[in-house]
Amino acid sequence: MALYRTRAIVLRTRNFGEADRIAVLFSEELGKFEAVVKGARRQRSRFVGNTLAFNYIQAMLLTGKSLDTLSQAELVHSFAKLHEDLTKFAYASFWVELVDGFVPERQAAKDIFRFLLAAFIILEKTSDPVVLNMAFQIRLLSYLGYQPQIDQCISCHQVLTEPCFFSAQAGGAVCSACSGKFRDLIKVGLADLQIMEHLGAVDLRELGTFAVLPESFKVVQGILRNFIEVRLERPLKSQMFLDSLSL
Repeated sequence: MALYRTRAIVLRTRNFGEADRIAVLFSEELGKFEAVVKGARRQRSRFVGNTLAFNYIQAMLLTGKSLDTLSQAELVHSFAKLHEDLTKFAYASFWVELVDGFVPERQAAKDIFRFLLAAFIILEKTSDPVVLNMAFQIRLLSYLGYQPQIDQCISCHQVLTEPCFFSAQAGGAVCSACSGKFRDLIKVGLADLQIMEHLGAVDLRELGTFAVLPESFKVVQGILRNFIEVRLERPLKSQMFLDSLSL
């Protein structure tokens, strides 16, 4: 068996067999992949702390026929603050589920890896992750090539005027004249679309000075939620967790 090293973010783990776990790792060079962590469920396992979700680790792995095996995990950054704060934990879990859902296995995704790592660092420091979460979703969709069209009508390609709408199925904004062609429309304002455009371009580190009105927040969140669920073809469990925190 060949031995190799890579730095990776632990996206999640699941139980495997009687004492093992499978870790879903996200590496800059290798993309997303799974590895067996032998004995990880035993209390004295050296892997217990270092393979928690969100951890950034230096991993040593052995190649296997179907699954590689994690033989060593050295902690680079634990992102402990994301585990200590329930709200930040919920947002980090949501981001991880997005990445896990969209990124194919063993496909290089260097930009997304670097983006997720940087976003975790900013999430640790921020006092208000709400706007950061919206910006993360918009930027991630752009990296994935799923960026919704919001600068013109997705049907007739004309400049948008109010009233206008958004169709998750079509993948973008819809003008009033074309609205009869779609059934899943959300009514939006030009200001809401401008907020999305801004959040897709601004440096995440500068979001602390950017405010979103409550009515626009609800509209933009609704757009993103519908758009993402249509593309993944399922609702996200972590989104439901976030919803429960806002009740």
